[in-house]
Amino acid sequence: MKKNNHLKLIITLLISYFILVGGVKAASLSLSKSSGNVAVGSTVKITAKAVGFGQVDMGTFSLSYDQDRFTFVSASGDCNGLYCIIESGKSIVFTFKAKSQGSGTFSASGAYEGDSSGSLSASTSVTVGESANKVLNTNDFLASLSVEGYELTPEFNKETLEYTLNLASDVNSINIIAKAEDAKAKITGDGQATLTEGANTINIVVTAENGSTRTYIINANVEEKNPLVRKINGKKYTIVRNRDNLEKPDNYEDKTIIIDEIEVPAFYSDITKYTLIGLKDEKGNIALYIYNEKKDTFVLYQEIKFSSINFYPMDIDKGPAGYDFSDYKKYTIDMNKVKIKGLKINKNARFAIIYGMDVETGQKDYYTYDSKNHTIQVYDKQYMNLISKKAEIYNIIILSAGGVLLLCFAIIIGLCAKNSKRKKKIQNILEKLSQSEESYNTGKDDIIDEEKIVDEVMNEDDEEEDMYNILEDEEK
Repeated sequence: MKKNNHLKLIITLLISYFILVGGVKAASLSLSKSSGNVAVGSTVKITAKAVGFGQVDMGTFSLSYDQDRFTFVSASGDCNGLYCIIESGKSIVFTFKAKSQGSGTFSASGAYEGDSSGSLSASTSVTVGESANKVLNTNDFLASLSVEGYELTPEFNKETLEYTLNLASDVNSINIIAKAEDAKAKITGDGQATLTEGANTINIVVTAENGSTRTYIINANVEEKNPLVRKINGKKYTIVRNRDNLEKPDNYEDKTIIIDEIEVPAFYSDITKYTLIGLKDEKGNIALYIYNEKKDTFVLYQEIKFSSINFYPMDIDKGPAGYDFSDYKKYTIDMNKVKIKGLKINKNARFAIIYGMDVETGQKDYYTYDSKNHTIQVYDKQYMNLISKKAEIYNIIILSAGGVLLLCFAIIIGLCAKNSKRKKKIQNILEKLSQSEESYNTGKDDIIDEEKIVDEVMNEDDEEEDMYNILEDEEK
């Protein structure tokens, strides 16, 4: 029994020891960074934090870093440069400045002592990129430009921006090879280019590191077999026979028509009742035209998309019926890079009256176009007539008020004139009375009777009979 008790005691002590040892948390040091990527010239913060120390444990460590990438700036806490003392749960923040591109490593190493002891270590890394204030390269020239298997005319020169290439009718694609002078510049438009019969314009755009661009142009002319040529306003156009080179508008369906006994791809809409075909100009630009099969005529189709309507502009000569547009003039309006005709008060007016069709409904109407916000809405004739009537009422009120003011002004002038005459008559009467008094004082016989004087003066103007009453009031 005693042997069993001793065995149990030993087992119990061993278990307790392992529990105690296993229950002790190991102390550690961690490093964290404010950012994993910084630019040359900017700063990054490295934070060291200690965890798992005993109550009386104290740790010391030093921080090393990649001096080719960073410069030490400062450290918080109890530090002498990069050598620091740290307690459990506390943090120390180091500040560094990035000075060159590449990846740099920060490493901490040290030890702690007290109730327990052990070593400390941690590391982290930061990548340094280009400076935000770096002067970017402006070079947007090509070092070379060629077409595989063909020769450009003229011979390539980086200052020459336009070239010509004549090709046989069976060539439907070419491979463009371009190289920029600056390795950091980007090129678009090179590589494989699909061609159609006739003129093809290919743009090779070089974008410099700073964003500036330079465009090189290759005019690739593919000989056409039996081209369908039409002249519109004195310019030569070729009918496009490859459907892949045409973009179908909304609400239109594919269709094939016959022109000069040759099949031509087209689009048709039951709403607009228009048949559209593609025409290519002498520069290789393709656009859709409204085709009148009976008259063999073509009108440029320009569809302008707004948030609420797909608008096809039509010519306008006058405003809506029943409204006076005599003060408006016809101007060319630029609507989303499409030039149309509209009516405006003056060239710089914000609003214009335009006419056209909603291609989704086929409804033709007048619209008000806001050139500032690039919006249109159906022209509200009733509202504009209401404004016009109100303006007429305001004009009548203003004219009436002006007439009343003129009348008042005339009355005031008349009263002033009468008052002036009254003052003059009173002055004449007083002068004559004064003469009569002088004659009386000097003993002359030609004394004039006062009532006679007043009668003589007052009778000069029958309209001023009330002057006598005025004089009597003055004498009193």
